[in-house]
Amino acid sequence: MTFTQFAFNNVKRNTRQYLSYFLSCTFAVAIFFIYAAVIFHPDITDNEFRANVQQGIIVSEVIIYCFSFLFVLYSTGAFIKSRLKEYGILTTLGISKPQLNRMLLLENTIIGVISIGAGLLLGTLLMKLFLMVFSAILGTEEILSFYLSWKAIGLTVGLFFIMFELNTLAVVWTLRTNSIMEVFRGAKKPKKLPGFSWIVSLLSIAAIGIAYYMAYTADITSIFFRMIPILLLVIPGTYFLFTQFSVAVISIIKKNKSYYFKGSNMLTVSDLAFKMRDNARLLFFVTILSAVAFTSSGVLYGLYQGIEEEAERFLPQDVTLFSTDVEDGKGFSQAVEELRQQFKNRNIPFEDSQITGVKVNGESDGTTLNDSTYTIYAYSDYKKLASLQDRNVVFTVEENEAAILAQDIEMQFYQDLPDKMTLSSKSKQATVDLEIELTAINPNPYAGDAVVVSDHLYNSFYKSAESGELLQYYAMNVPDWPSYSEEITESLAHVDRKKAFPDSSANFYVQYKESMSYTFFFGIFISVLFFLAAGSILYFRMYQNIDKDLEHFHSLYRIGFTDKEMKKIATVQLGLMFIIPFIVAVIHAGFAFRSLQNMLASSILLPTVLIIACYFVVQLVNFIFIRNIYTAKLKKVM
Repeated sequence: MTFTQFAFNNVKRNTRQYLSYFLSCTFAVAIFFIYAAVIFHPDITDNEFRANVQQGIIVSEVIIYCFSFLFVLYSTGAFIKSRLKEYGILTTLGISKPQLNRMLLLENTIIGVISIGAGLLLGTLLMKLFLMVFSAILGTEEILSFYLSWKAIGLTVGLFFIMFELNTLAVVWTLRTNSIMEVFRGAKKPKKLPGFSWIVSLLSIAAIGIAYYMAYTADITSIFFRMIPILLLVIPGTYFLFTQFSVAVISIIKKNKSYYFKGSNMLTVSDLAFKMRDNARLLFFVTILSAVAFTSSGVLYGLYQGIEEEAERFLPQDVTLFSTDVEDGKGFSQAVEELRQQFKNRNIPFEDSQITGVKVNGESDGTTLNDSTYTIYAYSDYKKLASLQDRNVVFTVEENEAAILAQDIEMQFYQDLPDKMTLSSKSKQATVDLEIELTAINPNPYAGDAVVVSDHLYNSFYKSAESGELLQYYAMNVPDWPSYSEEITESLAHVDRKKAFPDSSANFYVQYKESMSYTFFFGIFISVLFFLAAGSILYFRMYQNIDKDLEHFHSLYRIGFTDKEMKKIATVQLGLMFIIPFIVAVIHAGFAFRSLQNMLASSILLPTVLIIACYFVVQLVNFIFIRNIYTAKLKKVM
């Protein structure tokens, strides 16, 4: 038997141990290859959206490759650590250090080459389905044709082969400092009674609690300032949650004599204390990976599902035209008539309304509203405009009162709103009491903020208005406008912007949906990769400790435990290793979703539940698969 055959047989005999690692690597290679194939696809190269698509794919490729590099590094180290005793035996039988290193390089090269080959094959099989979905997202008239790029194949093979070799060299380098006895001893270490600090345990809970409060109360502006502090609290808090607080909880359970001495609970709880301590870093790592997967998937899916509600939130009127030709109202009237005709030609139903505003300057004692331009509207006109969208105006304005209009996300910017403001045109001036209300008018770069005043005050400004101070505002209500979003966008494209500024919920909807489609499509695969990696890491640790566990259960078998009792103990301990990080990750993600909900008009409850449910099913299948393997191993000691 040659040395190469020896290394190949080692891989073949450890097939089950390498299975989860192999499948995760294969999935990463397949996704990387598919994305690379899209980059080099000739139909993508010839399209106008090539730059945006390629940027998104390249960012995804970098994330996939960097994460795969770290994942393979960890996995290779875990496998080598689980086989240290085997390497110790080989060392005592006379294998030299260079030969041992060569064997490790050959084994990992074999696994890497097979993973790359399987990933390319899986990517090729999924390529057509991927291109069909991708074509639908891009909105191309025809489905992108099946195309295999040699550049994509070469890029994937080259980068992943280098990754496998570099990771193997890095792990082999760590073995060169170990003595023969250290290698022969393998992963065995004498166990000490797990200790903990109540202070650190309580600080971990406090850190996570503060982070949860910051996330729960965050809004669209504060979240950007709170994001880093939240991470700085959650990450170390989670680490000490597993290393300290979990041991503290188990110590409390031990003090509950009625539970602790019941049945096999004493063995289950005592052994769990050691497992939690030994696997604390692993559980922390799995929790963070899972939380990232849950949060990114849920956020992307929630944003994608809520596009229509967000469009209506930011643009209360379905379609609007705002006059830019202030010197000549004929140009605006012509633009309105042309748009109406476009809608009639395309059979788009609509109701419309037109009002006039007066452009003024505002001054106040505070700094918030000084030196700003505003457009004032009559209260009756504003009510007419709001009723067009079936919106109720819940406020009133008296003679010397005014309501400055803002979107809900802008309300916090007006917390220091002055009590009074002076409105001034070229020939008219008035001081009014201020309040802030939710707007039913689309924002416009030419008009500044909208202000609603009494009809009498408006008429006085209107009658004294000079050339260039009157602005026309035209609005449309289109029932079921998302169904006509493409037609509305095309119609507004014909508007002469020298005469009128067009805006619509449909424009926002189409543009945002396109960008979110790309982001969701690219991001969901990365999130799934993170979650599969987390499951694989649990699989690795189970195999790494299985020899010690078999010795432990063999001892239980010899003192009289039944097969059913030992399987129950194994299932509970293994189940907690899966369910605890999953639950903590779900709670972490839940508060992240709450932060997102604070910033969105649409509900993300259903998308969140669907995402978590999908991940739970995958986690459950993974647990059942690993449990069956684990309990099958237990039969050998019974």
